[in-house]
Amino acid sequence: MSPAKPRTAPKRPVPVDDLVPPYVLETPPRIETPATFESERGAELAQLAADLELPLLPWQERFAMAACQRADDRWTYRTAAAVVSRQNGKTHLLRMRILAGLLLWDEKLIIATAQSRNTALETFRAVTDLAEQHPKVARLVRNIVRSYGREEITLTNGCRYKIVAPMSGGARGLTASLVVIDELREHRTDEAWAALGYTTQTTGGPTWVSSNAGDSTSVVLNRIRERALASASTPGSDPSLYYAEWSADPSRQPDDRQGWAEANPALGRLIDVETLESRHKSDNLNTFRTEALCQWVEGVIDSPWPPEAWVDCYRAGLQIEAGLPTFLAIDVTPDRKHAALVAVQQLDDDKLAAHLVDTWDAEGSIDDLQIAGTVAEVARKLQARSVAYDRWTAAGIASRLAGAGIPVGDCSGPAFSQACDELLGAMSSKRLAHAGQEVLTDHVLSTAKKYTSDGGWRIIRAKSAGPVAAAVALAMAVHYAVQPLPRATVIFA
Repeated sequence: MSPAKPRTAPKRPVPVDDLVPPYVLETPPRIETPATFESERGAELAQLAADLELPLLPWQERFAMAACQRADDRWTYRTAAAVVSRQNGKTHLLRMRILAGLLLWDEKLIIATAQSRNTALETFRAVTDLAEQHPKVARLVRNIVRSYGREEITLTNGCRYKIVAPMSGGARGLTASLVVIDELREHRTDEAWAALGYTTQTTGGPTWVSSNAGDSTSVVLNRIRERALASASTPGSDPSLYYAEWSADPSRQPDDRQGWAEANPALGRLIDVETLESRHKSDNLNTFRTEALCQWVEGVIDSPWPPEAWVDCYRAGLQIEAGLPTFLAIDVTPDRKHAALVAVQQLDDDKLAAHLVDTWDAEGSIDDLQIAGTVAEVARKLQARSVAYDRWTAAGIASRLAGAGIPVGDCSGPAFSQACDELLGAMSSKRLAHAGQEVLTDHVLSTAKKYTSDGGWRIIRAKSAGPVAAAVALAMAVHYAVQPLPRATVIFA
């Protein structure tokens, strides 16, 4: 390889409105922990990419120069995180970091993972394709294994790069010189993160992560970002972390092109304005904000609710009032470990007031008899006009209620799809009001949208999120509350 050349940080950006096609920018990160941009190892990485005729883009070079700092023969940053919108070259940056470890820095074992196996394989294929096709690398390859679950590259110098499963046992027994994690936003628990951290405990090796914006369930990425924000405001408070985020300022609207430039440092090289315009017109708003603008959104990425809709429905001091038309709903999760009772009341100002009345949790299975007794007591006290339920999970509770003379109504199947749409309408029009109850809010913001075979949709629990029984019950209660006449019927009478 050629001798490394010094590199410098890119220039400040040019306003996108002042550019003409192809809108080439050199955009610094909007959020960045304190760093310097002269690094021998960073220069070596950039030169490797140039020698392989795959040069780094300015943003990738900036990140490499900062993240590859060393002091006292150890890596300065134990964690290096690149957060940037889709299609801006995260995979190439990781590929070059892996190859630098294998070819230049004698990193004996590099392990990589992603919550989605396909995401991890994308980087693996990028490395293996280059390893097989480029003469400078191919002559150094001893073996490539592509068998499912055993993907690994071994070089003649003994260095290895392999994919591991994103779970606590995936890296068990391994000692790594480098850990690479792609799409960190998908890690909803600490399990894999903690296990991977132990693999570099004796080597002092770094963990490089990449992602675009996460959501409220991206617990690992969110914690790293919180550390970064604290470090950016108090330099030196977290010297083991280098974090760089290219994202649109939260105040920018989705159609603000300057926000497009802030979030897409490869604009004009790998992605163009016309592509972003097309995505802006076709994508769900939350999807565009997350994928193209790298903006954090409240709730989950594929949330069925418009941004800020739940927050806009907040009404301080809202309480359940006796004598108002009241509609109850009980939901039980499919694993029967959680249940929630929600009340929706019709207010005098034509709004619907949502209240979480009670929740139940169990190690094994919840007690239908206990829940039915509580629901019956609440129904009588509030003179509820109906108790909605899903026949697939709460029929046992409903049968006991019906036997006690409580009016119940089935809200499963197509009726539940309608209920979800009615909840969306009530929320979007601000006809719904709630008091900001923490559990109810968590459940509502942990839902995702699932389309049904008949063209409708329904809410489900977002991937790796907690229970959403209160949100499901809320939709069912709203369904009966918006009907012109009571529709509940007594069953099993």
